[in-house]
Amino acid sequence: MKDNTWKAWFDGATKGTNPGIRGIGGVLKGPGGELIEICEEIGHGTNNEAEYTALMAVLDAAIQAGVEDLIVYGDSQLVINQVNGAWLIKAKELVPLCQTAVSLKAQIPNVKLCWVARTENTEADVLSKRALGVIDADALDRAVWMKISEIAKPFGLSAVALGKKMTKAKLRENGKPTQLAIEKGVVLRVPNNFGHDDYWHRQLLPAALREALFLD
Repeated sequence: MKDNTWKAWFDGATKGTNPGIRGIGGVLKGPGGELIEICEEIGHGTNNEAEYTALMAVLDAAIQAGVEDLIVYGDSQLVINQVNGAWLIKAKELVPLCQTAVSLKAQIPNVKLCWVARTENTEADVLSKRALGVIDADALDRAVWMKISEIAKPFGLSAVALGKKMTKAKLRENGKPTQLAIEKGVVLRVPNNFGHDDYWHRQLLPAALREALFLD
């Protein structure tokens, strides 16, 4: 008998502070190799609100895909237990979010929500942080994501010269990545002990500069 069960993972993150700018991540995998990814910045709010929004996005995507059998995994005990009805909701701002999640859940014939440890939710975690231009160092492919100086070398440019072109193309401002750079997916912010490091995509950054007519 063919197994028609889909599996999904969800996660939410805030940038720097909580409340803060939020990102959501989600992954849906179908029995036939189907893959749906969610990676979106959703504005200011709390981490718990981000977790709820990520769950709702995953459930909505499953409904749109016509999924009938689904197991959803998340590392937020609060969200999983509240939606499953095991925990009371003390924060009133979470009540409508929980109601929406329960309503979406009811539209899928067979669905189960399960808690997992953060270490078992890495794909959704990475996507939620990538939505904010942030990624864990361990998930970084150093052959793809580089410092400006490394990307500049093949073009016969210094890091300073390439940086000036990036500023003109509105990809950097005052030495920091702009929202445009994040939206184009050309930069990742990697936390360190002092704040963060910026890494740039070896292919997408030059492509964005060529598109803006600042690189041959």
